[in-house]
Amino acid sequence: MTDQHAELEARMPRRMWAVWLLFFFQYAAIGVYFTFLNVYFRTAGMSGTQIGLINMCASLVSVISASGWGYLSDRSGQPHRLIALGATGALLAAQFIPYVHGFWEFLLVGCLGSLMSSAPMTLTDSTTLTLLGNRREEYGRFRLGGSIGYILTALTSGFILQKTGLRVMFPAYGVIMFCFALTALQLPPVTLQRVERGSKALKQMIRQPAWLVFITCMFLCWIASNASISFLNVALSAMGASQSLIGIAATVPAVVELPFMFFSGAFLRRFGTSRLMIVAMAMMVVRYFLLGWMPVPEWAVAINVINGPAFVFFWNSAITYANQMAPPGMAGTAQGMLASTVSLAAVASALLSGWLLDSLGPNGIFMVMAFLVLAALALFSTGNYWLRRR
Repeated sequence: MTDQHAELEARMPRRMWAVWLLFFFQYAAIGVYFTFLNVYFRTAGMSGTQIGLINMCASLVSVISASGWGYLSDRSGQPHRLIALGATGALLAAQFIPYVHGFWEFLLVGCLGSLMSSAPMTLTDSTTLTLLGNRREEYGRFRLGGSIGYILTALTSGFILQKTGLRVMFPAYGVIMFCFALTALQLPPVTLQRVERGSKALKQMIRQPAWLVFITCMFLCWIASNASISFLNVALSAMGASQSLIGIAATVPAVVELPFMFFSGAFLRRFGTSRLMIVAMAMMVVRYFLLGWMPVPEWAVAINVINGPAFVFFWNSAITYANQMAPPGMAGTAQGMLASTVSLAAVASALLSGWLLDSLGPNGIFMVMAFLVLAALALFSTGNYWLRRR
């Protein structure tokens, strides 16, 4: 072991293996459940607009709840218990979906699941960064567990669900999230920091031009990202793709991202958060333009290769950027605000993408999203250039 790795291990709390395993179960659950949930809604008779409305309302719930979970975590110093509580509620809500029928029933259960699942979605990242302390660039070493978990479930579940039917994904999700909740309780303790006038410091942060540029770009990019997450599989299905092809297309970027995730700390130290985000957004623009031109669903497998490094550079830079700007003791709240922005973008994306699917077809969605990310790229690049010259 090198001196650098020895120093890193010496500074990290014990039981950090639980962080790696937590990401593994979290993204394994995403691979088996959220990858196919909108496909299930479509087969249950929901239109693209109705699916968009379900996603929109669920995201509205997350807008409020994500910041609330982050605030509770910062004030209680018990993120592991909040993560376990949210995971338990999410898995229970999912078990009702196969037994309800119609738009309003799906909407109610979807909002309940969103309320609870926003806890692990928000607090897993912020807790990891808090535990890493000054070594937050090493986030990717632990987030790598999520990539592996997603690969295993997204790749295999497509073939399994094609043979067994989509209803099997609900108990599978429940089992994985139960393991996730148990793992959350094994997380190392987080030191509670009592900070005077924390609310005032947070208000000052969100008024900074750098934060406003950053959060606006996150909003635009996540409109596009949520369109891809929510409707790419629906679009592929509409183009005649099988469940196994959908699973492969979803798995390819996760496989490609593995080396980038492992070395993400080195990329962040070498290029910095701002430059990596610019590179990531440029790659996203290319990917969405290619998806917009895609004549057959098989193209998605090759096009999604771009999403491997693009996602790693974009998300790892974003959470590191938000954590760097957070006042002392309020990292969870800052990550909650980022998560709320992502959810707010999902609200806009759900309505826009559902309408685009019904109006312009599968390809039209991604052409529009390419221009949105291009606008974010222009804003972030010019904004950072202007801020550096002030």
